[in-house]
Amino acid sequence: MKKAKGILLAIIMLLLSPAMNAQRCAVLEFKAGVGISQNDVDGISAIFITYFRPNGYTMVERTQIDKVIDEQGFQRSKMTQSQMVRVGQILNVSKIVVGDINVVMGQYNVDVRVINVETGTISATEGATFATSSYRSSMQSVAQKLAAKIAITPGSTVQAQQPSAQQWIDLGLPSGTLWKSANEKGGFYTYEEAVSKFGNKLPTREQLEELKGMCTWTWTGRGYKVTGGNGNSIVLPAAGYRGCNGSVNYVGSYGTYWSSTPKDSDYAWYLGINSSGVGMLDSNRCDGQSVRLVQGQ
Repeated sequence: MKKAKGILLAIIMLLLSPAMNAQRCAVLEFKAGVGISQNDVDGISAIFITYFRPNGYTMVERTQIDKVIDEQGFQRSKMTQSQMVRVGQILNVSKIVVGDINVVMGQYNVDVRVINVETGTISATEGATFATSSYRSSMQSVAQKLAAKIAITPGSTVQAQQPSAQQWIDLGLPSGTLWKSANEKGGFYTYEEAVSKFGNKLPTREQLEELKGMCTWTWTGRGYKVTGGNGNSIVLPAAGYRGCNGSVNYVGSYGTYWSSTPKDSDYAWYLGINSSGVGMLDSNRCDGQSVRLVQGQ
């Protein structure tokens, strides 16, 4: 009997595992362009959402998306890509989907893009031009083709979600420090939160200085690709920062990464990045900044 119960439990866990490991995805309101009203665009994008069901993803409800946009004070019809990325960060999604619809010479022109929230880069696109009379079947086709492009197999989903040795990258640094392959998913942390939560896995000022001085830094347009002497690399996104007043600034153009090293009772050292360069600076401890962890000394 115990053996039978064990087998049954294993089967249940196997069946549940894709849902437990699913990433999250959000479809933002499509923008109305030439020759079409926003009301018509909303109706057409609703059809897209109905058929957009990429394997390995949990879709975020429209009400949750609207709530975040309203709380941030963004204008839906005029959102910038950096603002879209910020919405994705708050919703804790890995992908956001955005689109534009125009009507030219009596035909719909639809362009849809998938944005990787961590890097701020476009990871997939799909588009179509079709007569207004065939908008439903055409939008179904666009949705299904784009969903197939970002679909995740159950095996790759588990690998992406569960901790593994591959998440720690050896950049060939003299200290032997390994760097995490991605930022921590909590978004922004105050200095006290970062030190309390991550302890000695939060890099020291010296480890950040080593990363800065011993690697090649290549600006990608949304952050830096950091390549070590052994050819391995990590990406540090320009995720912006959260001020002490709670406002989020410069998403996509500036990034800040806490060190564990204090400057004094009110300030601590951090690594700042933008398209002009990289440098060690100090900031008020109440600021919210990104965190990238290390392993080893």
